[in-house]
Amino acid sequence: RSSGSQSAAIKTLKKMGKNSPKQNSSLSDFKSVFNILNKIAADTSNIKMKMTEIDNKLDSMDERFDEMESRISTLEDHEEEKAAKMADIEKKLQKAWDRVEDLENRSRRNNICLMGLPEGVENGRPIDFLKKNLPVFLDLLEGEDLEIERAHRSLAPKPKTNQRPRPIIMRLLKFQTRELILRRAREKQIVTWENHRLAFFQDLSKEVQQKRKAFMECKCILRECVVKYLMAYLAILWIHYEGQWYSFPAPELAEVFI
Repeated sequence: RSSGSQSAAIKTLKKMGKNSPKQNSSLSDFKSVFNILNKIAADTSNIKMKMTEIDNKLDSMDERFDEMESRISTLEDHEEEKAAKMADIEKKLQKAWDRVEDLENRSRRNNICLMGLPEGVENGRPIDFLKKNLPVFLDLLEGEDLEIERAHRSLAPKPKTNQRPRPIIMRLLKFQTRELILRRAREKQIVTWENHRLAFFQDLSKEVQQKRKAFMECKCILRECVVKYLMAYLAILWIHYEGQWYSFPAPELAEVFI
């Protein structure tokens, strides 16, 4: 209640008996009650103000949450679009990389990698050395013109005396000559020169070599079992079994078959 109502009530009590002790006590009690009620009214008013502020803040938070949900939904939509675009880009990039890898290996298709020759035996003239000695290594026909276009050691640093010599990369003018040399090396199986065992390989990119290296365990098992096999370009293992050839593009498939 207001202070005016309180004063009026007090005056009424005074008129009823100014000198009565009970009335004086009642008057004091009324004053206490009115003070408590005034305090409760003030506290209630403050609570209402606080509640109004809280309501306003909650309304503001609701608006912000709605805005956040809208933005998140938009971001999710954009993320899906970007994921689809990235998948398409990765697919195209892989296709382009496969073409680059194929072009690199095709540029090496006339090359042969010769391993095992000691460093320096060619005396700085690898083409002359190979033309003279390859027919001896592989028992080729006399007068066979190998037509070596280029030949050099690999570009790795020169090894120390106790290290493995660098391979010689030779580029032949004709693809048929390359096939002849590799075929004769396979037929002869063991090729030596002055107690050094030589090995002839196709010159392939590092990526293809790693793919072929994954078949190493399969090839070891096949050699132990005396089973005929060959490695086809790029990295496909062919196994000859019971009169038929079977191809395996992955080592896991070949292991299951073996």
